[in-house]
Amino acid sequence: MRAPSPEAYPVETTNDIRIPCPAGWSRQRPEGTDLVLLAPPAGTGAFRPSVVVTSQPYDGSIAKLSTFAMAAAIGELDRAHLIACNIWPHPAGSGRQIEYTHQLGNKVLHVQRWTFAVDGRAVDITATCASTQLTAFDELFGYLAAKIEFRRAG
Repeated sequence: MRAPSPEAYPVETTNDIRIPCPAGWSRQRPEGTDLVLLAPPAGTGAFRPSVVVTSQPYDGSIAKLSTFAMAAAIGELDRAHLIACNIWPHPAGSGRQIEYTHQLGNKVLHVQRWTFAVDGRAVDITATCASTQLTAFDELFGYLAAKIEFRRAG
């Protein structure tokens, strides 16, 4: 049995973005987020990979925004280790892709975060899986980030 091609994924929409929703994933809207996509449960004790979208008003530079994001990860998370911060070219304008790990209980989590400053908004797309799951989710997370569409204000 083959998984559906990514192009067949339905699209989820927030006030700021459109993003594909992988087959079998569920959508939630917890307070403080625009959207959360959750992978199907993987079994007892397994971390459930997720993609979280948040946004807020922001008029600063992408360089400053990415600095804030990295400082927050290092300052707020247990045993955070920054792996990379790269320019993320996107048709809406340059963003940043920030990658790091941190400890959550007895698990090491791997985070890929795409941060954009678009139309007076800071938009973050944060994809998280256990480090042991990265080989299964890395390509999917990159695909989702590449397919993000920003909705223009006005």
